Amino acid sequence: MAQRKKTSKADATRRALLEAALAVIAERGYTAATVDQIVEAAGVSKGVAYYHFTSKADIAECILVEGIDEVCASFQALADEAPTATTALVGMIESFAAFIFQNAAFGRFFVSELWRTGRPWTEAIHAHQERLLAILRTQLERGQREGTVRPQIDPRFEAVALVGMVLTATLYYIGEAEAAPDATDEVQRRFVAQVTDFVHHANGPAA
Repeated sequence: MAQRKKTSKADATRRALLEAALAVIAERGYTAATVDQIVEAAGVSKGVAYYHFTSKADIAECILVEGIDEVCASFQALADEAPTATTALVGMIESFAAFIFQNAAFGRFFVSELWRTGRPWTEAIHAHQERLLAILRTQLERGQREGTVRPQIDPRFEAVALVGMVLTATLYYIGEAEAAPDATDEVQRRFVAQVTDFVHHANGPAA
């Protein structure tokens, strides 16, 4: 029991550091953010931060990797359960948009690092992005076999386009929601409905 409590406390501290880091990075940008600012926001000492992470870059990498992994897990579950590719794809786009709406700071950081090179985490992040794209590609190819996705579509290009579209469009609509906080739920509902309808019809077979 004592070990379980100790682990739970360590996990909570690690999570607090990641959340604080994301908030600081969202406000100042990764380059300007410092470990001192992060530990102050998390309410822990620098020694505690370095117990969990080796550097600011390590913190940033964990934020990105864990966020992408969460999206990948959601995508894979939908792929495994959906009776058709269309159902899977619409579900993936809806869940992705909802995730970014609920995690706007992560979405902005993800967009800023999506295709960047030269970061300490570049190789790791690109590998995780490829997992995400591969799940989408598999469903697009499945849709082509089922006759619900046009055969002329390049699944690799389409997967990249879908990720980029959902990220940037969601962040645009988050700005609209932030300008009218009382209407946030309605903006999110309307956006998710629009983007899933777009994906459904854009990928459908030509008339």
